[in-house]
Amino acid sequence: MSRRRFNRLLIPILFLVMVFILYTVLDSISTNIDEQQKLGDLWFNEHLESLEDSIRALDKELKHASLKQQTKQNSENHEDKIVLEKIKNDIGTTFYKPKNNHNQCTWQISPPTNTTFNSQQLYDSLPFDNPDGGTWAQGYDIQYNASQWTSNKKLKIIIMPHSHADPGWRNTYEEYFVHVVYHILNTMIDILNTNKKYRFVWAEMSFLSLWWDQATPKQRDLLKKFLKNQQLEIVTGAWVMNDEANTHYFAMLDQLIEGHQFIENRLGNITVRSGWANDPFGYSPTMAYLLQRSGIQYMAIHRVHYHIKKALAKEKNLEFLWQQTWDRTLSTRIFTHLLPFNAYDIPHTCGPDPKICCQFDFLRGRQSYKNCPWGINPVIIDEKNIQERAELLLDQYRKKAQLYRTSALFIPLGDDFRFRTIEEAKLQFDNYDKLFTYINQQIHWNTHIQYGTLSDYFAQVLQEKSLTEFPSYAGDFFTYADRADHYWSGYFTSRAFFKRMNRIAESHLRAAEVLFSVAHAAVLQGKISSYFPKDDLFTKLIISRRNLGIFQHHDAVTGTAREQVVNDYGEKLLAVIILSQIIMQQSAAYLLFQNRYSIKSQFLLSNQEFQTFESLPIRKFVSFHKNHIIYIYNPTDQRRLEIIKILLHKYQVHVTSNNQTITDCQIDPKWSHRRSNIINENQFELLIRIDIEPYSLKEYTIHADTTKRSCPLSTIQYLDEKQIHTNLSTPFKIELINTKTFEIDNRVFSVIFSKNGAILNVQHKKFDEKLHFHTDLISYGTSSQSDHHSGAYIFIPDGEARFIPIGDYDFMRIQQGPLVSRVLINHKLYGLQYKLTNTSGSNDDLIHVSTITHLDTNKNTELALRLSTGIKNEREIFTDLNGFQMIRRKTYDKLPLQGNVYPMPTMAYIEDDYMRLNIMAGQPSGVACLKTGVVDVFLDRRLTRDDGRGLGQGILDNREVISTFKILFESRHKIADRSAQTGYPTLLTHHLSIEFLYPLHIFNSLASKFFFNELKLFPKPSLFPSDYHLVNLRTLSNNNYNPVQHRPSKSIALILRRFAYDCDENYDKLFHFEQPIFEYFFEVNQIESIEQTSLSLRYRKQKLNSTAKLDVPFAEIVTYKLHLIE
Repeated sequence: MSRRRFNRLLIPILFLVMVFILYTVLDSISTNIDEQQKLGDLWFNEHLESLEDSIRALDKELKHASLKQQTKQNSENHEDKIVLEKIKNDIGTTFYKPKNNHNQCTWQISPPTNTTFNSQQLYDSLPFDNPDGGTWAQGYDIQYNASQWTSNKKLKIIIMPHSHADPGWRNTYEEYFVHVVYHILNTMIDILNTNKKYRFVWAEMSFLSLWWDQATPKQRDLLKKFLKNQQLEIVTGAWVMNDEANTHYFAMLDQLIEGHQFIENRLGNITVRSGWANDPFGYSPTMAYLLQRSGIQYMAIHRVHYHIKKALAKEKNLEFLWQQTWDRTLSTRIFTHLLPFNAYDIPHTCGPDPKICCQFDFLRGRQSYKNCPWGINPVIIDEKNIQERAELLLDQYRKKAQLYRTSALFIPLGDDFRFRTIEEAKLQFDNYDKLFTYINQQIHWNTHIQYGTLSDYFAQVLQEKSLTEFPSYAGDFFTYADRADHYWSGYFTSRAFFKRMNRIAESHLRAAEVLFSVAHAAVLQGKISSYFPKDDLFTKLIISRRNLGIFQHHDAVTGTAREQVVNDYGEKLLAVIILSQIIMQQSAAYLLFQNRYSIKSQFLLSNQEFQTFESLPIRKFVSFHKNHIIYIYNPTDQRRLEIIKILLHKYQVHVTSNNQTITDCQIDPKWSHRRSNIINENQFELLIRIDIEPYSLKEYTIHADTTKRSCPLSTIQYLDEKQIHTNLSTPFKIELINTKTFEIDNRVFSVIFSKNGAILNVQHKKFDEKLHFHTDLISYGTSSQSDHHSGAYIFIPDGEARFIPIGDYDFMRIQQGPLVSRVLINHKLYGLQYKLTNTSGSNDDLIHVSTITHLDTNKNTELALRLSTGIKNEREIFTDLNGFQMIRRKTYDKLPLQGNVYPMPTMAYIEDDYMRLNIMAGQPSGVACLKTGVVDVFLDRRLTRDDGRGLGQGILDNREVISTFKILFESRHKIADRSAQTGYPTLLTHHLSIEFLYPLHIFNSLASKFFFNELKLFPKPSLFPSDYHLVNLRTLSNNNYNPVQHRPSKSIALILRRFAYDCDENYDKLFHFEQPIFEYFFEVNQIESIEQTSLSLRYRKQKLNSTAKLDVPFAEIVTYKLHLIE
């Protein structure tokens, strides 16, 4: 080795040696920790932290030294790198493993259990071509040998009648019920009552609940009878058949619980065994997890990419055990059936030839129903044609059976809103009765055909093979394509306004659930003498739950309904928000004011107002003479250090919290509207630094003050004198800066901008390095071809993205203050804001980015925010699945651009060996990583044409949308695993995302003074464990039936999640780890009994003691049912 190369290696080697020595000392100290604590905990902790800091600093220098060497002489350093790696492995193994060595990180030691195949393997190996498959256009020619079935091994066919009922699509939920679904359910009861062999399945409890309210006692009895004798099966049993791309797991689980609670309270002890999801546009393993942990054993799905279906069919892998990517114990598997063909209607479910299958949909061509598009309509079965008809149908059945591993065959019989009349039902059942009889009588056909439910089919499968004989699968099924390059990646972003509103409604409902449950528990305890309107508030809570549940439907949150239906969904979401505000106001006032509380008085009023379903929320102005009290509600698990905003008519104020402690604050101008450059006179924004404990209400007082204690005013800066409005008097200092660059900063970042508003670089003060990071706004058009263009579902761009020149703005404004500094760029197509905060908390580690868009005139335009970095991620990105888990996505050249767009419900990240960029989103949207180091996040879309998927409209009802993002840079200390299918956010990212999704709530006090300066909702004073999250604290319904007035029971569902997180970062100083106990939430004398149940509360698992610790496995959710003492 040359002297020069030896010298170049010497410094890193010395660093490693020093690190090893320091670590040895640290380890020695750690092993004698008990003795050191006897000598003095304070001395030990100070020195321990100092050593840890030294190690981190040395590791940082070593990393940078390695980086510089690699970039200077990559080829020459190859041998050196091997030597360094060997030294690192020999003497630094302990140092380079994750610092966090608590028990909660040991679960990562063993890798997830392997599966037969996974989504990444499929995408890596398949060509994604689209050859003509003949009769089965997207498949291949299927052949069979009739001798494969014998008298001992018959082809056993289960025909499952069903009707797919959308709670809103081309008509509203209520319109569909009144005009269609009410009659379908009546028909279902009537037809099942005519023949014990008939079967039917029903999925949507939202519709069944409405029907139940109007049904006669006889109809209710018949429904229960058919459920008991298993002529009728409830499949999934959720409130709706939810979308699985844009939804958050909180709302997914909540609507599942609402459906299962309806079953328990109205229908009795009914077991839900099977899940049925024939229409969602792609599938998430999160939903599979929620179903499996709710006691559902099997599920059937349909809308999966046609090329993947074909590949699975060839290997007879259309039935598999779906396993979570992070599963290390094989405990999450659920047996899954995938329908093989292009649609779930009758023409596409009996076999590969839709021209033939359509002839066995006996409604076609009758009762003014549509004809078969292949030119041959069904004929009524009679003695003359039954042999020919039976042979023709059986041939299709046999061909379909070749795609599966057993002799059991599943045939759904139905379509959207079918079986509306008894005449239609008889038409189908009478003709199939004749076919069944004839086929079963042909002994040499070795076939048995019958009506059955979904669970009947799965039982038939398991009579022949055990579950262990089926392949296993891990991953998801996005992005869906149903033909050619028609990828359903448009709906990830369609109707962005309501996607954002959905998240706001979720946060309001969850916050209201927790507050109401605590107030209700106080009522049961009897310590407060005041009357609490629990029945009225609980009824509002039920309405809110069900309205939010309706919006999780796969044509609601997706943005794929007609305009008037979208408006109806908007009204429902608005009701969730307003009713939740009322519940929070009353519950908080009851807990704060206690015996002085009165329902006749208004004590608290939310500071945020939602005036209509299509307008953005506004803050209410606060008027006062001497002082004004506000209460802040923290509905999350961790202490929050944040900035809130209050609107005032005066600016000379100061703010105090508990014990008259002065609180940091700042005064900003109030602009006339969000994208305005005109200051409103005598209107101001008061920014307050909040420091609040988890699950607490804290008082802050705003005082009129003309002294020097008054909150400082922000400074406003412009680069163009023409943009300064001088026709008003203002207390704010307005400056013209003449410079080529400018910056905003806080204790973590210094962000440097060019004079046209582009970010030049980001100086990260913690890492002591410049980060390559900038943003652009880009747009897509769509194809002009008649059957090849974007619509509500489909994204088909007309080429690569076009950059929108950032310098072509109307104005650019810089606001600098002690708490918040921001840059606002207003362009004719958008508003773009960057913000940094000074909270002394983790929010300071974020670059806050928000956009305001209103595509009210632009035709066939899709906007996206492009984030460009220097991260060498090889076009790989991790996106979340429903806010519950992460999955690796690769960008493939063999896919079209739109096939590389994936859903991002809450977050995504890209990383290399040195840096991770986290993007947290306040709303779901599409995301792509089309270039190395670059992430495109879609913002909104406006399209003039229908995309041919049944909606019959484009998207022309755009509203003004605010899209919010938080950008977090995190250094990496280990080599990125390019093979892992899943990834994990750090604990910090988990917490910041929770804070983003569940913001603080602000209430104006209308009373003079409460009893509490700060009220903690839960009795346990200790900190909530940092790796646990309270998903919900949900009061359950009383079983007494009343469709108008609901009553709360004494039972509360305590739902906890434990994070699976990346252990690479060292956050020990910030976080607290301790196994939680029930006493954190309720005092022992409040609890009568505790049960651990299935996720949706349907099944009891074990009874627990009130002093027991809550043991939630990593990456999982657990539900406990607490019965309180009255």
